[in-house]
Amino acid sequence: MSDYLPPPPPLGPMGAEEPLDALGRPLAAWGQRLGAFVIDEVFIQVITLCARFALGLRHTLAGALLALVMAAAYYAVLNGSEMGQTFGKRVLGIQVRDAASGGPIGVERAALRYVVVGMFRVIVFFGLFTVLDGLWPLWDPKRQALHDKIAGSVVVRLTPS
Repeated sequence: MSDYLPPPPPLGPMGAEEPLDALGRPLAAWGQRLGAFVIDEVFIQVITLCARFALGLRHTLAGALLALVMAAAYYAVLNGSEMGQTFGKRVLGIQVRDAASGGPIGVERAALRYVVVGMFRVIVFFGLFTVLDGLWPLWDPKRQALHDKIAGSVVVRLTPS
């Protein structure tokens, strides 16, 4: 019989054990997710406003649709990439991964993550779903938002190698 004991789980900033994904990586904290979202939203709002202004579509329905398509493409392509990171996630050291395999989720599932929130933002109770979705990781054991559950994704914290 061996006397080997596995290493203890990582400890969070308050000394408590951190929840891990299926591959043993620490899950992103809610504050990291919120911070990344705020950075990404400011970034995409500035970029889409510049595009709408440059194309003369600032206060038009076509401009609003352009902004929606640009935001969807931003989140889908970057979250679905090999790195699984938008600009905000990269700044805060977190990434979107497949909940089962730990690999990238691909553009289609990343688009699904965005569309789920976007559709319900407009349709269900004028944003109540968006608030609920954003708060869900606070009590979920896997720290998943509802859009993560639907897409089969988790957001993990990158650990230094």
